[in-house]
Amino acid sequence: MTIRATWKFNGETKVILGNWHRLWVFVFWPFYYFYKGMFLWGLLALFTINGCGLMILYNRTIVTRHYFKKGWVQE
Repeated sequence: MTIRATWKFNGETKVILGNWHRLWVFVFWPFYYFYKGMFLWGLLALFTINGCGLMILYNRTIVTRHYFKKGWVQE
C-alpha cells in the first residue's frame, strides 16, 4: 500500500512510502534512512546490532511519524 502525503504549506504531493519499503530497508537499511533525511534513525540503525530487524518491522511507523511531524498530511 502506497502512502502519499501533501505538504500543507505549498500543496506539494509526495509518495512517502512505496509498496516495497520493507525490501528497501532490508537491503539498504542505514542508507535508506539517510536518503529519506532521517539522519538520527540512520545512525541508530548503523550502530544497533539488531537494527535491521527492528527497522523492518517498524519502518512504516518511523517514516510516517517523521513526515507528519514536519507538516505533511496523508491524503
